[in-house]
Amino acid sequence: MSVTRFYCPQEHAAGNALVNWSGRPLEDLITFAETYRSTACRLVHAHRELKLNTPDHHVLPILFLYRHSLELFLKAIVYHAAEVSIAQTEMTVALPRLWREHSLVKLHQMATPVLQTNRGLDVDSEELGSQLANAATAIDAFDAGSYTFRYPVTTTGSSSLPTAFLVNMFFYSDEMELLLDTCLTFCRGLKRDATHSSAQMKLALHSLTDACTA
Repeated sequence: MSVTRFYCPQEHAAGNALVNWSGRPLEDLITFAETYRSTACRLVHAHRELKLNTPDHHVLPILFLYRHSLELFLKAIVYHAAEVSIAQTEMTVALPRLWREHSLVKLHQMATPVLQTNRGLDVDSEELGSQLANAATAIDAFDAGSYTFRYPVTTTGSSSLPTAFLVNMFFYSDEMELLLDTCLTFCRGLKRDATHSSAQMKLALHSLTDACTA
């Protein structure tokens, strides 16, 4: 079987999905973020229907999907701001650092200049910044590198999570849904009104290139 047929053995069959149809991957950051978020939401809904009250390892994919969605939203905020604030020659230096970074706290720090200087984009960006800071700190406390919810052990063989780590998937989902919904609104406004970027944001985003050339 060819590689192509491994993924899609029959055209026009139920279950077929066209991925990367736009051909503009950098413009798909928000789309990818929403995809991971919606999948997590569907899993949570399925668990609600089961009405189980016992501990369940099936929460791990949910935690990862929401975390990854937040990571992509933060990267989208930085990218779409940098796109109109940094020269194209500098973008080639800045973007690799952005793509390699997985710490939500560090990504929030990159996004802070954008949140501080883009007010009025359909959301309270200052409040969003505070919410993002809280979520990033809480998640990074256990999963700073986006490995904890995917692997049971670290690279040294120790446990990825504390013993008997208790999480409520419904509470976690409700909190993340509110946050990610605001992120989506902000990102859409940022793409629409990106030309309003200020000199302050442009100066702050130069830290992306400074860190790479240092």
